Amino acid sequence: MRIFARTAAIALTLVVGCASPLPPIATEREFTRWAAADEARGASFARFEEMLRREGVGDVLPAYDLWIVDRLEARCVQAPFVAPPEEQWPNIVATLRFIRDHVEPAIGEVRAVSAFRDEAFNTCIGGAPGSAHRQFIAVDLVPADPLVTRARLIEILCAVHTREGPAFDVGLGIYSRRRFHIDTRGYRGWGANHRATSFPCSAEPPSRREAP
Repeated sequence: MRIFARTAAIALTLVVGCASPLPPIATEREFTRWAAADEARGASFARFEEMLRREGVGDVLPAYDLWIVDRLEARCVQAPFVAPPEEQWPNIVATLRFIRDHVEPAIGEVRAVSAFRDEAFNTCIGGAPGSAHRQFIAVDLVPADPLVTRARLIEILCAVHTREGPAFDVGLGIYSRRRFHIDTRGYRGWGANHRATSFPCSAEPPSRREAP
């Protein structure tokens, strides 16, 4: 697994939403404590890591990032991590490949702040029933480098999305501050209000469907 040297700096400099008892970025120590509390969790996670390695995406993000529970809505967080259903694990592979091949080369290392969302959490935050997060296709990310400003992030992501998004069916959401969403469920874009009308890229994708 890659060592993410800037994790501490990210936790100190990132503010991604309202106050939360947990930092927005997961740490390996935090995940290890959670997994150790249930033997089945550890066994399941080992299978998940093996699947990622087998698909060639084992080093795109720390694997435990993909089990993080979004801390943006602290009232909805019942546990720091959640295991996606095993039958959905392959769904995330194409999204990770796009992040590896097109996002990270453009903006550098990224970390996940949201991936799979179970039904209870998705309902609590008012998420769309058909959200790509529910199907484990989507990841919300932040740049690891605190020097990547929001303006620069928008400039880079819009260029990547316009150039590569149609071929890979990429959905791009750009939220407040430096948080953004990537999925591979269809070429579309949206902004802070989760609608195409707030999409900050100048070349708006043809689809005006609401964000998942």
